[in-house]
Amino acid sequence: MSEDRINIGFIRKPHGLKGYVRVEGLSDAPDRFADLDRIGVELQDGRRESLEIERCSRDGNSWRMKFRGIDTTEHAERLRGAYIQVPEEAVAPLPRDAYYVFELEGCAVVSDEGEEIGILREVMSMPANDVFVVDTPTGEAMIPAVRDVVVELDPGEDRVVIRKIPGLIS
Repeated sequence: MSEDRINIGFIRKPHGLKGYVRVEGLSDAPDRFADLDRIGVELQDGRRESLEIERCSRDGNSWRMKFRGIDTTEHAERLRGAYIQVPEEAVAPLPRDAYYVFELEGCAVVSDEGEEIGILREVMSMPANDVFVVDTPTGEAMIPAVRDVVVELDPGEDRVVIRKIPGLIS
């Protein structure tokens, strides 16, 4: 499998006795899994496997999936905690000025005055707004991903520009 894979789901736990698993979607596309025939999974130990989807159905806010060859709760249990992945080129296109989290992670964060702040390590999804976790020379900074702070997102240039507000970064 290619190294450029994107996490689109997380296998929470087995569901029932016939090898089904419960999957949490990590994509904003609500029907992301409906048209897939095959997916990659990255197991908790880092190994990757390719699995053929036998059945897939929406179940409230999550999905129930059945993979070919996974026919018991015990077989399904080894998938617990695995990430469901697709090749980067298979992600759905986004509208202009919208970006996937994987495009932003690893970008340099700079102030609107040109000062280098650090590297965006993670985007945390919070109830009010997303938060950028930035590794800085002095530690970790939590930057709210709101219009008053984020001036520009430019993953094509591996750059995020923020307005440096007093007290935001030590």
